[in-house]
Amino acid sequence: MAEITLEEYHLYSPYYVDSEARIPASFKYADFFKKLNNLPENIGNFFREDVRIAEFVKTVIDQNNLNEYHGQEIARIIRDLLFNDIYLGDIINQIKERLKIDDQKAKTIAALIVTDLFGPILEDLKKRHIEKFAREIRKQQLIQPKGPEIPKPPPPQKETTDEIINLKNL
Repeated sequence: MAEITLEEYHLYSPYYVDSEARIPASFKYADFFKKLNNLPENIGNFFREDVRIAEFVKTVIDQNNLNEYHGQEIARIIRDLLFNDIYLGDIINQIKERLKIDDQKAKTIAALIVTDLFGPILEDLKKRHIEKFAREIRKQQLIQPKGPEIPKPPPPQKETTDEIINLKNL
């Protein structure tokens, strides 16, 4: 892991990334602490290892020739994944869109996050994501009005003939 300065720690830690002057208008501390306090113990403990996570983020940006902005977005993505705010199955798209990078680099970073960083908690994280997002998908399917059904074409008709074929004559 890369060694980091105190400033880098505050930039790349999922806990501190939106602190102080860097707070986006959409960030709400009350929601943040509520989500943090509602994490299962093992995921909460993992989240609180934010020095290790910040070092991981610094390593990822160094290895992939990314900048400070990218590191902050990676920290936010990690936080959002741990809080179940975004779906783990959509990590590549989230990285691609939020970091504005190509598919291959997004896949590389996603693989590093899932295997190297989330390894110790991956199974528990997957369970939480499946529980939440499967429920939401079902809700959306129930809410969305169904459009008119497209009629299916009739099955092809078999041609019938009135002729009887005597198999003994063949």
